[in-house]
Order: sequence, then structure tokens, then C-alpha cells
Amino acid sequence: MSSSDSHTRRLMLAAVLGAAALAGGCLRPLYAENTTSTVGGSVKTALRNVEIGEIKGLVGHYLRNELVFELDGGGGGEATGPKRLKLQASIDESIEVVTVDYASGRADSAVLVATATWSVVREGTGEVVSSGRTVTRAPYERSQQRFSTVRAARDAQIRAGKSLATLIRGQIAADLVAG
Repeated sequence: MSSSDSHTRRLMLAAVLGAAALAGGCLRPLYAENTTSTVGGSVKTALRNVEIGEIKGLVGHYLRNELVFELDGGGGGEATGPKRLKLQASIDESIEVVTVDYASGRADSAVLVATATWSVVREGTGEVVSSGRTVTRAPYERSQQRFSTVRAARDAQIRAGKSLATLIRGQIAADLVAG
């Protein structure tokens, strides 16, 4: 390797490191205490101030429970004052059959498709702060034993609720960031 190749590589490395150092100051952690929200206070505090209404259906039940846990920060403290935001959601579920045993004509596996349509509004004014439509898929195996299939379907509903809660929390937090 010639000395000019080595010198060029060093210059390239210095340029890349310099650009990375300059861009490093642009990033801001989403859940940091100093990240301000559009509703006042930090994003973490704003998430704790979201009241979650009843969500119909079994997946809705699991979704609500997971959202309470996710938005509260896992029990990291109580929200101060009255709730300023309210989350309203509805769930649509469907089953897609993936594989079929042609000898018996029974489905061997299926996928639960859960779609949550949700919005977060300010209490009092009704202004929509965040909204969306989130879809998740939870596959499960079907068996000739009825209880096994019922239990697998229930586990898929629980997984779908957890997945939806994580996706919704991330979207709400991103929408609440000021600036």
C-alpha cells in the first residue's frame, strides 16, 4: 500500500468521525426527563397523564392492561394532578388460515390479525393530540384437541395485545414530542 492511499484513508476516517461528532448533538432521547411534550412537562409525565378508557373484546382487555403498564412506565411513579389526556380505542380481529391438512380438511395453523384504531384527545377541549391505526399479527398452531387450539388462540390474543400496546405507546410518545 502506498503512502498516498494511507494518507487518503486517514483523511476519510477523520472526516467521518468529525461528521459523527457534529451529528451526535442532534439526537435527543425520547423518554428523557428533559424532553418536553406538546401538552407540557416531559414526555414521560405526559404519558402517565393518559387515561385509558374501556376497550371492548378480549384483545381490547389485554391491550388496555398493557397500555396501563406501558404508559405508567412500569410503576415508576404516580401522575401528578388530574389526567389531561384520554385514549379511546377499538379493536377489530380476524383469523387468517395459513396451512390446511388436505387429508382431514382442518386448518393446521392460523394467524390472528388485530387492528387497533385509536386516538388520544385533550380532556375538556377534545383536541386530538395523537391518533392512528395499528395492525399486528400473532400466529398460532391449531390442533385436533379443542382445548389446545383454544389455549393457543388465547395466547395469540395476549401477544397481540402486548404488541399493539408497545406500538401505540411509541407512536403516542413520538407525537407528544414538542419541536
